[in-house]
Amino acid sequence: MWLRRAFYYVQIAAIIAVPLWIVVARSIATEGVGAIGALVFVIWPTLAIAMVAVLFLTWGRKSVRSTRTLSWIDVGALSAWYLTAIGYGVAIAVADSLFAGLLAGVLFLVTVAVFWVAVWQLITAARKRVETVLASLDQTAVPAGEYQATRFARGDGDVIRIDPPSGSSSSRS
Repeated sequence: MWLRRAFYYVQIAAIIAVPLWIVVARSIATEGVGAIGALVFVIWPTLAIAMVAVLFLTWGRKSVRSTRTLSWIDVGALSAWYLTAIGYGVAIAVADSLFAGLLAGVLFLVTVAVFWVAVWQLITAARKRVETVLASLDQTAVPAGEYQATRFARGDGDVIRIDPPSGSSSSRS
């Protein structure tokens, strides 16, 4: 439980820390990494925007907002995402162009996967809530019977009172 709650709060800090690490890693690199260096300036803002989108998708789930904990699927997906981004920064810092290029591709794929996992969980949670509400409406439905409607005329409009049949019990369980 504490790990899932920690990831709830880490998700906010990661929006700044992870893209910033990629920029700092690029400045640490002693040698130019060519196209990978230019790719950094495309990746870090895109990564920050994707992290904000995933944050709002996870906050969109009522279970996350009420308990302030993420699901284990969220923890696993975010762990893979953060570790891939940190690894990409390390590859840039040591000026390993091939490894940085590979990790950039992996980071893109992981980002897309994490986004769609968040969308899937939001849709699943919303579906469960709607099914719960509809099930509760089915349970509180009034049983069919012959009801008597009585109309009373008042000064501000008609009032209609519906009475159950005289022989039925009005208690529900």
